[in-house]
Amino acid sequence: MSNTTQTVTGVRAVIFDISGTTLDYGSRGPVVAFVELFARHGVTVSEADARKPMGTHKKDHIWTMLNEPLISERWAKANGAPATRADLDKLYDEFTPLQMEVLPRHCDVIPGVPEVVKQLRCRGIKIANTTGFDTGMMGDLIRLAGEGGYTPDLWVCPDQVGKGRPAPWMAHYAAKQLNVYPMSTFVKVGDTLADVEEAHAAGMWAVSVLRHGNEVGLSKAAVEQLSAAQLGEAIGAARGRLAAKGPHYIIDGTADLIPVVDEISARIVRGERP
Repeated sequence: MSNTTQTVTGVRAVIFDISGTTLDYGSRGPVVAFVELFARHGVTVSEADARKPMGTHKKDHIWTMLNEPLISERWAKANGAPATRADLDKLYDEFTPLQMEVLPRHCDVIPGVPEVVKQLRCRGIKIANTTGFDTGMMGDLIRLAGEGGYTPDLWVCPDQVGKGRPAPWMAHYAAKQLNVYPMSTFVKVGDTLADVEEAHAAGMWAVSVLRHGNEVGLSKAAVEQLSAAQLGEAIGAARGRLAAKGPHYIIDGTADLIPVVDEISARIVRGERP
């Protein structure tokens, strides 16, 4: 069977997330930035606090954190009043250069990703990225990703379409730019709850990754230091949170994607839809 036929009748495009899915094992970069941002304003937040809204647009992420009851209480105590939309605008303006400063230290390509990209291209499958980062944060990240062997056909950011996840607009924009349709031939691969929600909203197949993603939230070195029982517990908890959102597949890591893509292609050929 030719690549052209495979492209037409099976999976035609894969949309990846960035942090925790293709780059930045454990999705560390955004967490570091959020914790530092709130600390600058006298508010202590944990890594777990910073991870809950992960995958959404970074401004939406900050607002969700500000409205979490315990963080809201800490903010009011430290700053004299509850957070307002004006505070949000100031925080986001402060966050952007902070995230740009942090990101270059967290752009390692996750093991196995370049090989997966190569296999997708052999199948004639287009590759795009959606993210919670705005375009102004992406310069060093795109360069370092390329140096590490990850080069999608398209990067899409929320500011290009007006709204981030869980809205489907980034995925729809990617489809238009890639000239690929219908959305039922797209696979969305991500590590957050918002990635699954985006896939469902856009009518794509949803694949969630575990070991190196946000829901486990540990660096590669930290994962390797865990006992088998500890790692199993962390992965099991992450699986439960992701499964609650209803992805079509949950895999250990992005390196395990190709058999799933081939299975989805076979399902599409049989007439199945997400």
